[in-house]
Amino acid sequence: MKRIFAVGYLPVALLTSLPFAAAAAPAKHKTITCPFLQAGSLSFNVPAKPKDLPEIDFDYPAKATLFSFRDGSLLLVAMDESDPARLRVVVSAQRNKKSGSYDGQIVVDMGGNQLMLHSGPVRCTVGANSE
Repeated sequence: MKRIFAVGYLPVALLTSLPFAAAAAPAKHKTITCPFLQAGSLSFNVPAKPKDLPEIDFDYPAKATLFSFRDGSLLLVAMDESDPARLRVVVSAQRNKKSGSYDGQIVVDMGGNQLMLHSGPVRCTVGANSE
């Protein structure tokens, strides 16, 4: 009987210690970086919640309007902040199982006042950073 009694308390002790262990560990976010053309770069943190949109770091102020990062696929659509009808970035990529990168296509509008579209291949990498 003592064995059953002692084993019964073990799961309770483990469960009560989990919140403390989780609180002590630093939060890690995934950062996606997508270099394009010769000097362009797009980077953003993957949001903690699946339905949230990331804040992107791009040459022009842009706001993500569609984002999906699941099942080995990456999709990002971002519009100009001051003109929401103006497309700034589209990334569509699939995970390369050998390299771990996300390979696909990117379309960017690099024009200031004029429309200046560039499109081509992109290789996005995923890294973890502590917060």
